[in-house]
Amino acid sequence: MRLILAIPDLLAQDPATLAAAPALARLAHYAGTPSTRSGPLDGWLVNASLDNDAAGDDGTAPLAALGAGFDPGASWVMRADPVSLVAGRADVSLAARIDDLDAGDANAMIAMLNEHFGRDGLAFHAPRPDAWFVTPDATPDMATTPLSAVHGAIYPFLPSGNDAGKWRRWMSEMQMLLHEHPANAAREAQGRVRATGIWIADGGRIAQGHARQTMATFAPRGSTGDVARGLARSQGQAAGEPPADFAAMKSASDESGSNALVVLDRANAGAMARLETTWLRPAVAALERGTLTAFCLLADGDGLAARWNATPPKWLERVRAKFAPRPLGLPPFGSPPFGLPTSARDDD
Repeated sequence: MRLILAIPDLLAQDPATLAAAPALARLAHYAGTPSTRSGPLDGWLVNASLDNDAAGDDGTAPLAALGAGFDPGASWVMRADPVSLVAGRADVSLAARIDDLDAGDANAMIAMLNEHFGRDGLAFHAPRPDAWFVTPDATPDMATTPLSAVHGAIYPFLPSGNDAGKWRRWMSEMQMLLHEHPANAAREAQGRVRATGIWIADGGRIAQGHARQTMATFAPRGSTGDVARGLARSQGQAAGEPPADFAAMKSASDESGSNALVVLDRANAGAMARLETTWLRPAVAALERGTLTAFCLLADGDGLAARWNATPPKWLERVRAKFAPRPLGLPPFGSPPFGLPTSARDDD
């Protein structure tokens, strides 16, 4: 059995806490240096589900859309996340992603955007108030930056490429339209953050012909589990809620005769001890026994995503891991293979 375990925000936890986790130290010893990329773990999630790991990955936006309840078919899809932007004297900065819109406000904003941009061949969709997407009538020739990799002034992270100028102009128009929207005036009166912009990123379409592993898929509700749910639905399957612990997941997966892909709720400081006890320690122990034939840990935080791949260790490796543990470590921010987002490099 192969396990893919995804833990969002794990890398945002205190480094000392991560370094002190015994199961993570043993896994780091068995897996070695992780592979890293900018943005959330969704890209690694898609890639890890392929039978041939070298085959590349699909865009995450169409799978997230499918998981959120919007089937894009063969259309090119991009995330269109509502955000709060703050204008300074010389630049505009990202303040936050807006994920607390109610259905009425989200639908009203989407209707406004569709009325304005319909003549440009753009269609906006919000299957949930916190899950927005856009489908253009032509595939754009540009590179984008995942929202989670954007920090501070947005200019270095804006789209780049042959079609970037058009999309940058549209993003500015979106800011103006949202700024004047009545729902934002109401939010401000209620002391809530205004949705003053749209962040466009992660474009792609659901690829056909990629062979994917048969897996029992478990994902939490909401945006955290959208890509995993989309992966399952693209294979004609359904994703269940995450089991309470590794033992429950193992039992459910054994009954279906499948490998398992599990996305957990976002990590936080108060849950680290339980995460170690219920998932990491028993999963690493199963790898050491050979009950797991492979263990892939995916994690992200602060704009960085990482992947550790491990197979059952030999006896000597287990001894070394016990007496010379290797703390969970990552390359420094900005060093290969992790560097600046593509759009930031292109604008240099």
